[in-house]
Amino acid sequence: MRTLRNGMVIILLICLIAGCTSRGIPTIQQDMFERKISVLMLSSAELPDAAKQSIGQALLKWRDQSSIAFDWVKDLQTVDADAVAKLKTASYDYIYVAGNGLFSSAAAWMGANPTSGKWTFLQSEPDAANQSAAIADKAALLQVDTAQIETMKKTWVQSLLDQQTPIEWVTKAERPIPSVWAPSEESDHIVLLDNNPQWFQQLAFQVNQHHAKWVVFYAQAEEAQVQKAKTLGISVMDLTAALSANLSWDDILANRLGVMMNHSWQAGVQNYNLQELKELKMK
Repeated sequence: MRTLRNGMVIILLICLIAGCTSRGIPTIQQDMFERKISVLMLSSAELPDAAKQSIGQALLKWRDQSSIAFDWVKDLQTVDADAVAKLKTASYDYIYVAGNGLFSSAAAWMGANPTSGKWTFLQSEPDAANQSAAIADKAALLQVDTAQIETMKKTWVQSLLDQQTPIEWVTKAERPIPSVWAPSEESDHIVLLDNNPQWFQQLAFQVNQHHAKWVVFYAQAEEAQVQKAKTLGISVMDLTAALSANLSWDDILANRLGVMMNHSWQAGVQNYNLQELKELKMK
């Protein structure tokens, strides 16, 4: 009886081993698991502290709750050696560039070094000059709606005109002042920066001549030029940097997670939605 029992045990063990071998249970195949998503986050030093905190918390949440591996190179002034080293030594599924200050150098590197990673540029402030639009050829660009920016600028200027407030305009030849704001008969209210080393002297003369209350820069100018105009003692507005945006980085990053998990990334310009853009206002 004991011999029969031992024989049955041996037969059972042989069957189990054979069954396991045929089903491959002891050796789990790699394709049974989904590959981890990998992320590189590049963030600008110019981001507000609240945005940096949101990014840090989001990355940890992505890792802990969605098994997303990440590297984070933060407080960048440009895409520097540390960021380039990450880009060269690892293959990331998604690369995020957070902050307008990094757009130029990141876009240049992206253009010169094609990767399989999906690039997403996250605008941190309005781009009234719409300089970042070219990025969207090869990447996703999340931005403040440019049409909304233009509407706010026009409304602000029109409010001054409705009050008959004297304005002196500073611009460049490539950015003519709309005729509805400065008709041709008021061309002496415009100062061109192009090849004009005497622009400030001309502006000061016109301000005094017309008793202007505002100087408005319509084309992008150097910060030093804007600051110099302020020494005239009247109000100055740089329309290319006139608006500020209150962004919800928690919502922005939560929506990026949804895109990754749903594999729904697409290149092109996308405007921040109502949850992501909490407020847009004149400075």
